[in-house]
Amino acid sequence: MADLTLYLLRHGESEANVRQVFAARKIDPPLSDNGIHQASRQAESLKTVEFSAMYASPLLRTRQTAEIVSRSCGLEPVFSSDLLEIDVGVLDGEPEHEPRTWAVYERVIQDWEQGLASRGFPGGETLNDVAKRLGAFLTGLEAGRQTPVLIVGHCLLFMAAIWLFCKNHGPGLEDGHMGRGHLTIIGKRDDGFHILAFNISPDLKT
Repeated sequence: MADLTLYLLRHGESEANVRQVFAARKIDPPLSDNGIHQASRQAESLKTVEFSAMYASPLLRTRQTAEIVSRSCGLEPVFSSDLLEIDVGVLDGEPEHEPRTWAVYERVIQDWEQGLASRGFPGGETLNDVAKRLGAFLTGLEAGRQTPVLIVGHCLLFMAAIWLFCKNHGPGLEDGHMGRGHLTIIGKRDDGFHILAFNISPDLKT
């Protein structure tokens, strides 16, 4: 049995997702109508889980997702800056589909996959930066011995978390890419975290 079980819930579709632009911190888009639907569907599937706590990024799209889940599960979200989306620096607010911006993103991901954790987004965070704040957050959860815990966060943040902390992650960082409003469950054992269930759709019938 896992010593600590975490439910990682990516926020629902945001207006930035619709417009296909990078959104980290400089822009703070709300959920789209579809994103609200995704969050509501996932909240319905989670209401039978007896969570000990819910933590969320304070950005608008995660805050809205957490508030929807809160109404269904009866949990009061605790907002933590440790769960902010990874700071993508100069890419924030830029179109994802433009070759020049996508090339910057791909280069950073490749650097991280090759173990170059001190490199990062120009004007943004390195993988070492992310590891430090997520490591501190996880240490706090383990000290509190709360389980299971629901964490509402972001796509790139969760990709990095799976890459950094899960023993059974895929060969590439992008293998941890979760869909909008999707859920991944990880559990901590003596040798570290393991993925227990990955990328569960909010529209999956249970």
